[in-house]
Amino acid sequence: MMTLMQAMFENYYQYLNNENTLIFIAKSNKNLYVSSSKLLNLNKYVESKFISRNFWNKFINQYWQETIFISTTNTLSENYINKLKTNGLSIYKENDYKHFLFSFSKDLINGKIHVSLEKDYNREEANIPLVIYKKNKYIKYIWRKGINWHISCLYFKYLSIKNKFLKKIPLIDFTNINVNSLPIFTISNQNNKLIMAESADQILIEKHFLQLIYNWYNVISLKNIYLKKLYTGLLFINPEDALEYKDYITYKYLQSSQNNPLKFFIGQFNLYYKLLYSTASSKEFRLIPDLKEVSDFVYKYQYYKNIYCDKQQKYGKNYFQGQPIYIIEPLFIKNINKQKKIDYFYTFKENNKIINYKAIFLNYETALIAWNKFKAEYSHYKLPKKPCIYVSNLENFIKIYNKTNKNFHFIFVPSPQTYNFIKSQKQFQDKSDLKHMLIDKSLYLKSLCQRFIWSLTSRQPINW
Repeated sequence: MMTLMQAMFENYYQYLNNENTLIFIAKSNKNLYVSSSKLLNLNKYVESKFISRNFWNKFINQYWQETIFISTTNTLSENYINKLKTNGLSIYKENDYKHFLFSFSKDLINGKIHVSLEKDYNREEANIPLVIYKKNKYIKYIWRKGINWHISCLYFKYLSIKNKFLKKIPLIDFTNINVNSLPIFTISNQNNKLIMAESADQILIEKHFLQLIYNWYNVISLKNIYLKKLYTGLLFINPEDALEYKDYITYKYLQSSQNNPLKFFIGQFNLYYKLLYSTASSKEFRLIPDLKEVSDFVYKYQYYKNIYCDKQQKYGKNYFQGQPIYIIEPLFIKNINKQKKIDYFYTFKENNKIINYKAIFLNYETALIAWNKFKAEYSHYKLPKKPCIYVSNLENFIKIYNKTNKNFHFIFVPSPQTYNFIKSQKQFQDKSDLKHMLIDKSLYLKSLCQRFIWSLTSRQPINW
């Protein structure tokens, strides 16, 4: 039944206007307007457009390709479906319909069906088969079957290889950003390789032998065709979140963690972008924001009068996109003699040069601590109790910086808790390294003594 609608929906699209109850049906070269008062004429028009499948239509749908549309209920589709049932033109009946649903669901889960959900539509474009405006949406399923699936996969593989050579990888310029000032945290094994988790798509797929061979075939020959990732790596802004993730993995895979202990890895911020734009198309990497800071902003900070957000920042009563960053805005103040513009900078001396860094705080409380210290140093100015603070997210800032702010130097300022955590981890790592070094030395001395004693008690020489 759904397939029979394909011929009509691939040539026509429908526009339902809820305000004036006007149904709009358009073709590539002519338009037809039908008011709701003339719905009877519309029904006759639809009935005249019935299409019966011939042998070749059935053959193509069964062995080559089938296109399926699922949409919200509307007057036109209901009339069309009822006419199909009345004329006995339904395709799948009883057991055939159950078999269709089983096969369709199986291929959908295994990724053999390409899914596209259209959010935006231009009325001048005639290549979209079905569009329902206002609250109505549609999902289009292209179900490639048999050899058509493999042919399309090879074609998309060719396109992916072609685009890989033609596409320029966006380079992030960190010249004026002190990347050492922003640590990120993740979990690695003893070989310093990042721990990767299976993606949601992989978890749903059955793990029997034939399916594993099929997955291997996809990775080798058809990798990244439908932009599905096999593995996901997590990198954290807050070390406490990373530590909780490590504890969860250890608890979930206790035996494996005992045989292969996990390590806490601390890297620079530019590591995230190196991984993000790496050539491993079957892998993806996510930067997890400071969850506590996000929660505090959503429920407290966004309502403060001294806070204002970037126009492109997405946030609301229960969400915030990305890792929050806070920048103290410059202000004009008056001292006894004159008016002056005050801008908050961190001043450092590098290579016998004094550089003013614009501070980017990852924690609101840290920004206030820095401001209070700044007030104490410039007590001769009448500075406000709280500064005006600009809020955006880390990813958006990097994009804007690469376009407009390359004349400034920036430094990230994490929370004091982050610095204390890194300090404690370094001390623990130093003790651990010393312990391993002593163990290695003791084993070497033990082996040396054994060889010496053996050489004295044995008549045979030993190779030292």
